[in-house]
Amino acid sequence: MASLRLLRPLARILLRHGVSAHEFARLANIAFIQGAVDILREQGQPANFSRISAITGLHRHVVASLGGAAAGIDAETPVQKDYQRHRLARVLSGWFESPEYTDAHGRPLPLPIAGPAPSFNELARAFSGDIYPGIILEELLRVGAVQLLPDGSVSAVSQRYTIGGTDPEALSHLGAVAHDLLCTLEHNLAAPSGARLFEDSAISARVDARALPLLRQLLQRRGASLLHDMEGWLAEHELPEGEVVRVGVAIQMLLDREPEAQRGSGPAE
Repeated sequence: MASLRLLRPLARILLRHGVSAHEFARLANIAFIQGAVDILREQGQPANFSRISAITGLHRHVVASLGGAAAGIDAETPVQKDYQRHRLARVLSGWFESPEYTDAHGRPLPLPIAGPAPSFNELARAFSGDIYPGIILEELLRVGAVQLLPDGSVSAVSQRYTIGGTDPEALSHLGAVAHDLLCTLEHNLAAPSGARLFEDSAISARVDARALPLLRQLLQRRGASLLHDMEGWLAEHELPEGEVVRVGVAIQMLLDREPEAQRGSGPAE
């Protein structure tokens, strides 16, 4: 079923990071409580323990015991992290695209950290908004997007800001990306055709595995170019206050290495 297919990769991620089925069940109960509160508020109904219990099927005492944990989770922190990540992406795009920070061949210049433009601090101030340049440099070094040179200057290694590995920040990023995708799919399930958000894909089940490096290169060029255009459009339409929404565009490369014959298979005896 669709729910099982959704949960299987999530189970692999959680197991690799020490989250047991028991702990996941507790987190799932909290998520169901939060989801019930969302639905009740959409319907204009009070989100009391009895209504939440009726919607989720959880005993009222379970709802009461986990309600504090559900309400105590700070929903603003991921939004702030997301804001910071995209400001970092804009710094890299400016470094690769702005004539002031590229050489005659269009390559990003090595930059002194301080001083007048072109310097890293001035680059950060021009493209990051209100994030302190030192924080930007520290984060870009951490993810390997830039490197320090022996003379103390800094050079760009990657045009895109990406997070990987197994540290807490990478896991937080995974949750944010999965949340955005699922919210889009949730919206499209209920919205009329004219109000659905764009969601599409190009998939083949029989691609030569030796061609994967070419696909990665293609996405790095065309995907980065499209996202750069989208970042420019978003920047032009930002407001400091007023009626604003969080909106964006995401591109992911899909790679399924799980053999078709193993999908849905249970454990061996």
